[in-house]
Amino acid sequence: MRKGVETVKRVFLHRAVLLLLPLLFLGCGGSGGDGGYGPPGDEIPLWGRFESRLDLPVPEGNPYDPDEISVDATFVAPDGRSFSVPCFVTRDFRRELSGGFERLSPSGDPEWRVRFSPEQAGSWSWRWQAVSRGGVTGSGWFRFQVGRAAPDRHGGVRVAGPGSRYLEFRDGTPFFAVGENLCWYDGRGTFAYEDWLAKLALQGVNVIRLWMPSWAFGLEWTERDRDGNLLASSLGNYGTRLGRAWQLDRVMDLAEGHGIQVMLCIQNHGAFSLIHNSEWTENPYNAENGGPLGRPRDFFTDPEANALFERRLRYIVARWGAAANLLAWELWNEADLAEQPPLADLVNWHARMAGALRSLDPGGRLITTSLSGTQTVLDTLLGTQRYGDLWRLPGIDLVQLHFYTIGEIGVDFRGLFPVLVETLRAYGKPVWIAEAGVDYRGPAETLRADPYGDGFHDLVWSGIFAGALGTGMSWWWDNVVDPQDWYVHLGAAVRFTAGVDFAGNAFELRRADAEADGRRLTAAALQGGGTVLVWLGNAEHQWFRPDDSEVRGAVLALGGLAEGSWRGTWVDTRLGNDLADVNLQVSQGTVRFEAPAFRKDVALRLERLL
Repeated sequence: MRKGVETVKRVFLHRAVLLLLPLLFLGCGGSGGDGGYGPPGDEIPLWGRFESRLDLPVPEGNPYDPDEISVDATFVAPDGRSFSVPCFVTRDFRRELSGGFERLSPSGDPEWRVRFSPEQAGSWSWRWQAVSRGGVTGSGWFRFQVGRAAPDRHGGVRVAGPGSRYLEFRDGTPFFAVGENLCWYDGRGTFAYEDWLAKLALQGVNVIRLWMPSWAFGLEWTERDRDGNLLASSLGNYGTRLGRAWQLDRVMDLAEGHGIQVMLCIQNHGAFSLIHNSEWTENPYNAENGGPLGRPRDFFTDPEANALFERRLRYIVARWGAAANLLAWELWNEADLAEQPPLADLVNWHARMAGALRSLDPGGRLITTSLSGTQTVLDTLLGTQRYGDLWRLPGIDLVQLHFYTIGEIGVDFRGLFPVLVETLRAYGKPVWIAEAGVDYRGPAETLRADPYGDGFHDLVWSGIFAGALGTGMSWWWDNVVDPQDWYVHLGAAVRFTAGVDFAGNAFELRRADAEADGRRLTAAALQGGGTVLVWLGNAEHQWFRPDDSEVRGAVLALGGLAEGSWRGTWVDTRLGNDLADVNLQVSQGTVRFEAPAFRKDVALRLERLL
């Protein structure tokens, strides 16, 4: 360690001389999301990605520890506001696909970089500063121009307004999430994402959820030899995991190129669980592996563990906080499945880490966390809210719902999800069914219970009509959704919701009446001032008890519509194609009209003509 400190001291003496020669610095403005570099003065688009290499050697020791060396950049906007962002160490890699597996090899040496997403057009200035035990050094000021936003750039995503159940982009463009979990790769590594993302983009999908687990994009883990002996730990020092970070860079860029937003989950439950998908024996935080913790639950309260996690947050924000398609930070996947501390400690940990994210991230990206669905269902049935203090935290922007059933125990998602979402809406925040499935046990059980994708279909559409911020996000993306080619269900939801201003309509959940001779029907509606969405279904059909018989002569009754002319379209919920047009003249009371013949379910989009 002493050798590393002396090296840093020599580096900074050298930098002090270079401060007299600012023209020798190589910092330059980046050209945006493609990671290219241009000369100083290059213009980048509003909400694009500024990226620059720093003319600063990466010291020996641990450059990921801000107590050893802390490098930050200051950006000054045209209106004089100042933004500070941490810089990060990275390394380029080459990749190849060999025998169905991705192989990475380093390309070049580690280097410092900075990324920033400007939210104001005009002339910007910036500089970097490095602080270490050996002193302080920095660059001179550089300038770059920010022009108008590209047509596909609308800024980061935010809650549409106080108490809103929906999201929008910074420029006010509506955003309704349609997507699925895509949490980690298979053996093909980033090549797998080229395949999956292209298929999702073909359907117009606009969001995915990624994890940072040990076996994929995680920054901290242990390494062992063939005999199981501990070789190394990357706890607090991510140098041996830079290839994983490079992979996440590539996937984020691939998703951005397809117009797909990403919710990035930072910590998964298994790493700190003794029961649920436990990885505790391999966890670098485990004292048996040289870490600070005797038990997984100590992660939430141990000062050293807290400091290490905040260090990790600093790196994560530095590297991915400027991504144009970063929808939200997710602190935990199912925090309640980790070994539990007292509930107050779990809540306090979230308050602290959400605050750390907020202080590090100048873009103010949304922050969330998640719990397993079991507790949410119990709370709803019992009228309790065990984790209410967690969801009330001001630093948590989105309430996340996860829910799985067991295939043999059929659950009506169409009826259940509106109840669960409305229960969670009591916290005044948007709710997302961000992980769900018909069977938690595995892909074989899922396919046995849902061979035709009816459950998958209901999960997608239930999110829309439960008043969530997006469709339900299914699991088993790699071994069910992709091989069964169920993407078409997502495409139908995309086409149905395209152009609908969910926030502007301030939709309310309404029950609609529907009848057909000899048939029981279900009808759910989202009703706003100028738009009404309806999901009409055969009540005898359930994903766990399919009924493919045709429903004819169904009549829908809608009340509370504003007077005037309304025009709409009935839509096939499985293919997304139009089935029949509707033209209505509303004067008062309830309007009744016939639906086209359908099997299983059908949807209506109705809009008032001004």
